[in-house]
Amino acid sequence: MRGCLLILVSSTAFAAGALKTDGAFLRDATGGAVILRGVNVAGDSKVPPFTPVHDGTLAPLPAWGINAIRLLFTWEAYEPQPGAYDAGYLDYYRRAVEQAGANKLYVIVDFHQDGYSRFSIGGCGEGFPEWTLPPSVPPVTPDNGPNCVNWGGRMMTDATLGPTWDAFYSDANGARTRFLAMVGSVAAALADEPAVIGYDLLNEPGGDEATQIGPLYADAGKAIRAADPSAILFVEPSPILISGGKQTRLSRPSFDNLVYAPHFYDPAAFLIKAWNGDDESGAFALMNGTAAVWGVPLLLGEFGADATTDGVQGYMSAVRRQLDLAFASGTQWAYTPDWTDAAKDGWDAENFSIVDGSGMQRLNFFPRPCAQRIAGIPLALTVSEGAALGNDTVDLTWQHDPAAGETVLYLPASWFGGHVSLHTDGDLRCTTDGTFARCTAPTAGTKHLRADDQSSCGLTGAEFLLILALSRCRLRLRRRPSPAGS
Repeated sequence: MRGCLLILVSSTAFAAGALKTDGAFLRDATGGAVILRGVNVAGDSKVPPFTPVHDGTLAPLPAWGINAIRLLFTWEAYEPQPGAYDAGYLDYYRRAVEQAGANKLYVIVDFHQDGYSRFSIGGCGEGFPEWTLPPSVPPVTPDNGPNCVNWGGRMMTDATLGPTWDAFYSDANGARTRFLAMVGSVAAALADEPAVIGYDLLNEPGGDEATQIGPLYADAGKAIRAADPSAILFVEPSPILISGGKQTRLSRPSFDNLVYAPHFYDPAAFLIKAWNGDDESGAFALMNGTAAVWGVPLLLGEFGADATTDGVQGYMSAVRRQLDLAFASGTQWAYTPDWTDAAKDGWDAENFSIVDGSGMQRLNFFPRPCAQRIAGIPLALTVSEGAALGNDTVDLTWQHDPAAGETVLYLPASWFGGHVSLHTDGDLRCTTDGTFARCTAPTAGTKHLRADDQSSCGLTGAEFLLILALSRCRLRLRRRPSPAGS
């Protein structure tokens, strides 16, 4: 090893310019492969006043290794009556997008719903306006409180939900037509926002994949691309079974510049709040397989767990390890800064927020090393989780393209007990501006970078003993929640 560089951690990185798909990868304007590590914002976007992003809400995220947000857009808030758009809600959403851009976060616009509407499934759904319900399905009073903790089960058993989706897809009362007009309107309003990289066409859609969901995506893609031709389209399968690790039957859409964007929640972790130790490779084999057949990148649009889940940290590491193996992107559910002990995430008693109401990280989230941009073709990434000095390592190998600029890794200090060393060979040179290591080389070819906590090279004995002392409390430092902005 020819380079041993001791670094301290503190800043952020953002590759400017729009992203586009290139086979299995997202690439920026200069050709770098960009891996998104993000969060959904926010759980309480689903209920009035629908506006949880305030000044400063997104500021802590880059320091936590987050470079993207999946920003919920609520149709009910934007079009409370047919054809009557709420300009105030759109202004709010645009301000949130601008705040994301100011914090160097990519934005995926997420047209979000669960259980169709707040006026569906016993008042426990969200997303679509009341007026989209067919005349045969009378609206109910919205609840979205503790009585709705079983909202997933209600979706499976509610006799009116299937007919509601069928009426929507058949455009029985014009709701499908209005949906397409709505997504086109939003795309037109956001087409000039540089932070927006694309649109998730519909969160966890109900209905049949072949006859209903697929045709809707084709039409929604046309509506969005008419206003924003370069936008990436994020395509979700039906959530039934697929979110629990089963195979989709959704066919690849005919449009290009798309990403396969399923969700995944380990059934045991979701239902009984206990992780069984599964490495989660089975579910990822199916998701990776679909992305490979389609010839597109994979983004895990949602994953996560209730913060009180038994073994939650091991579970989150297992999921993120699978993302690393595939160089796949992912956005964890969810970042809800207005979380309270009483209302939890603010919707249906969900408790998935990665922070509490004071901005402290909870047990279901901890900053973890990752590659965020690779100048060339990613080959292998390994993030180990040792328990002794010298056992924490990050290894990245890639086929370097000098014309694509720099390779960027996020290396949080807490992962390495406060310090990290970078080791390079050949003509690879790495520098740091704090939290991010940046590497360049003048020649093409296979490059390798190792980051670890072996900080003895070039240090005095006193310095090394200090690092040794820090390393002995590494696990405590790694797991300790850190306040917003820290």
